[in-house]
Order: sequence, then C-alpha cells, then structure tokens
Amino acid sequence: MTLQTAAPIEHLSLKTTYPSARELVRLVSDGLMTADPPYQRGRAWEPGQRVALIESWLSGTPIPAVIVNDRDSPGWYQANGGSLADGPCYAVIDGKQRIETAAAWFAGRLAVPASWFRRGDVTQTEDTGDGPYVRYPWLSRGARTQFAIDTAHLPQATAKVATIEDEARIYLRVNGAGTPQTAEDLARAAGIAANAAGSPGAPRP
Repeated sequence: MTLQTAAPIEHLSLKTTYPSARELVRLVSDGLMTADPPYQRGRAWEPGQRVALIESWLSGTPIPAVIVNDRDSPGWYQANGGSLADGPCYAVIDGKQRIETAAAWFAGRLAVPASWFRRGDVTQTEDTGDGPYVRYPWLSRGARTQFAIDTAHLPQATAKVATIEDEARIYLRVNGAGTPQTAEDLARAAGIAANAAGSPGAPRP
C-alpha cells in the first residue's frame, strides 16, 4: 500500500456552522440527510456514552463537530450522473452517534439524572438504582425550549466533495488517525474526578 497521491492534496475548506441538535435530527428524520452511508458504522455508543452527551450540553463542554457532505453541489451532480435522483441532500460523514443520541433524548427514549436540572424544571421522574431520572418530555415547557434552542447545539463542518469515495476518505482521516483511550486511561481519570467530587467546583463522578 502506498500513501502517494496522483495529485497534490486539495484543501477542503469546510464551512463551520452551529445548528441546534434538533435541526440535525429533523434533517435525518425528514430524509434530507442520511446518517447511514455505506462507510458508516452502526449504533456503537453505550447508554452511558449517550447520557454523557447530555451532561456535556448542560455543562457547556465543547463537543466535536459533526462532519457532513453537501451533495447538492455541481461536483456531486457531475460525478453521479447529473442528478441526486431521490437521494438525500446531505450525508453524515462523522457524528452519527451524536445525532442518534439527540434523537433519542428529544423523543423521550433516554433518561438522565433529575438532579442535573433545577427542581422546578422537572415535572416527572422515574426511579432507578441511581435515584430519580428524567426524560426530555418530563421537563417543563420552558426547560424544554431552553434546552432545544439555547443548550443543545452541534457544531457542523460541511464539505462539498464529489463522490462517496471522497466522503469515506474524510471518515478515515477523522476516525483512523487517533489512538483510542484505554480502559486504564479512563479509569484513572474517573478516579481523580471521584476523589475531587467533594471539592468546590469539582466535576461530578
């Protein structure tokens, strides 16, 4: 296998925007965006990872950009027979798990600790081994509106590449270059967070 290319690498110049997570969920549900191009993996996140995304939104922790390809472009038309046919306008190259998690949360299929919200913003809870949990539909109308409009955003970087092979190359660059965190790495950080939980401003375990 060679890393040589037939021509110099072209700079993609991706445009970055900051749509609400609900907007991206709507694009997928309306068929305007596919989260399942053939190079994508299936559902990979565990429930705890999905809950952690909600915590990140609430705490204001930066979330990596979702990368999509705008197929409604002259380059895509030229490379794919001159039309989109009946296909979606956008394809999710990276960020499928984040969008799926947002869809589950807004639909009430995901529950998180009720203590993450102000007491007056919670209208109903369910008992769990970790205490009361709440689902998005069980938040007050004001809390739901604030979360959907002001809190839950996903940065979006938009490419305009011409082929599905180009999309797959971006997917590989984003997902194949890093070194995964080991269970030992994560356990060490979790232990430090738990030990500091009693300190002012310390993160929750």
